[in-house]
Amino acid sequence: MSITTNLVASRPRLYYLDWIRVLAMFGIFFFHNARFFDVFGDWHVRNATTDLGASFVVAFMSLWIMPLFFLVSGAGTYYALNVRKTGQFIRDRIFRLFVPLIIGMLVIVAPQAYFEAVSHGEDLSAYNVFQIYWLYLQTLPDLNWFHLWFLVYLFVFSLVTIPLFVKVGNLGKSIASIFAEKFSRPLVLFLLLVLSLSLVDIFLYPDGIWGNRNSGGWNPVSYLLFFIFGYFIFANPRIMEAVTKLRWIILGTAIVSGICLVIFFLDQLMNLEANYGTTAFAASQILQAISCWSWLLAILGLGGRYLNWNNGFLTYANEAVLPFYILHQTVIIMIGFYIVQWNISVGIKYLTISTTSFIAIMLIYEFLVRRINVLRFLFGMKPMKPRHPDYSKLSGN
Repeated sequence: MSITTNLVASRPRLYYLDWIRVLAMFGIFFFHNARFFDVFGDWHVRNATTDLGASFVVAFMSLWIMPLFFLVSGAGTYYALNVRKTGQFIRDRIFRLFVPLIIGMLVIVAPQAYFEAVSHGEDLSAYNVFQIYWLYLQTLPDLNWFHLWFLVYLFVFSLVTIPLFVKVGNLGKSIASIFAEKFSRPLVLFLLLVLSLSLVDIFLYPDGIWGNRNSGGWNPVSYLLFFIFGYFIFANPRIMEAVTKLRWIILGTAIVSGICLVIFFLDQLMNLEANYGTTAFAASQILQAISCWSWLLAILGLGGRYLNWNNGFLTYANEAVLPFYILHQTVIIMIGFYIVQWNISVGIKYLTISTTSFIAIMLIYEFLVRRINVLRFLFGMKPMKPRHPDYSKLSGN
């Protein structure tokens, strides 16, 4: 093991990254509960009426929630590659991402396909459960990942960025780390982040293969940038020092730019294809990049200042994040399908769906996934270590 690896391995754990990951998971949970009621196009299952509050939650969180997941994943990749060899890292990504993806596609998201079909008018009453499942398997070549697209992207990104992230030559540093050392000045860094994201979103057609934004509100190339810059930011400790110091200024920039987006560019954001290529569209993408990166950096800065501590809840929740993500949308849709049909207010529906689905997910996780090693493996978790009895107590020692 090199000196650099020893230093990285001996660093205290950045608990605020764990907190951000856990809180982001709560965020995406409440985000998907709001998707029944927003005004932004079709979803798998819809309520008969829309709601302004739910629409605001979806619009606001779409700006930064999935970019945050990729940013934190990129940061985790930096630390993982500093304590693991490349082969170990690839093996870990296969077990932690690819295996859960396959299980998720074969089992977890099948109910989503069923309830989506029924809610869109398909009559499946003549089929039994095995016939319905066979119909679902026939749709798999179309690669409808549902919410598991995140695992697909993250797995691919983890592999294709290895040449940028692994140590090269005698320097003991990666290409990305060497590049990051040149960007410790906050303004220069911010310009780099905003300019790269703006160019991608301005020039990639929003309904094209690479520019399509149907997955979480951003295109695949933008997500790749968030992932790379997650590694980049944490490869240079001075970057996070600056971000933490300027956290309130960055948060103010996020709020102001977000308000300006709504006031001046709502039409461009709501009708991407129709406005593509116009000056107003380019301006909207630049401001959106400023707002997105401001929210991301503000979250990192505030987390680094106030959340760098550990407790039992964080330990438990951090291990549960991936299984919770895999399970959450399926459970939400299964429960929400029935509750949106009730003749009650949107607020009560939202509260009922979110409460019951959270309880159901945690029961499945706690009493099945967490306790059974085979399921732990299928959900990307490490196996439980067997507990050895303490015989010293029998002798009174």
